[in-house]
Amino acid sequence: MLAWRDMTAPTREAHTTPTTVTLGAGGVTFDAAGRVLLIRQRSGEWVFPKGHLDPGEEPLDAALREVEEESGITASCSEPARSWTTEYRNTRGEIRRITWFRLSAPAGATPTLREAQFPEGGFLPVEEALRRLAFEEDRALLRRVVGR
Repeated sequence: MLAWRDMTAPTREAHTTPTTVTLGAGGVTFDAAGRVLLIRQRSGEWVFPKGHLDPGEEPLDAALREVEEESGITASCSEPARSWTTEYRNTRGEIRRITWFRLSAPAGATPTLREAQFPEGGFLPVEEALRRLAFEEDRALLRRVVGR
């Protein structure tokens, strides 16, 4: 299990109010050539598809749904019992805990980006993806998923 935490000094308010962790799930999705799917946010940051869990939704179901919603790829998971976790504090100060799954895209799949929030995406060789990923925790995740 891979876990990352923001070690920024807590604010005074953080000491007086309970911290809520927002759960999410995502997919590190590979095509048949071993390339990994990345999407670019409007802000320019390259990331893996991910999002919130719907009420009552299991993490794997959420990961598959989010990959499909954000990239148009209907992926599958051959090892549903295997997952990785990252945790970080986003720009709004929320703690996010994301459960990741290694997913496979169907042969010949190409991303069809459906949300204005993600204007660009595609399958990239792992080394290129490591250069483009915006966040160190995502680069570390990719290294773990591919066994480096």
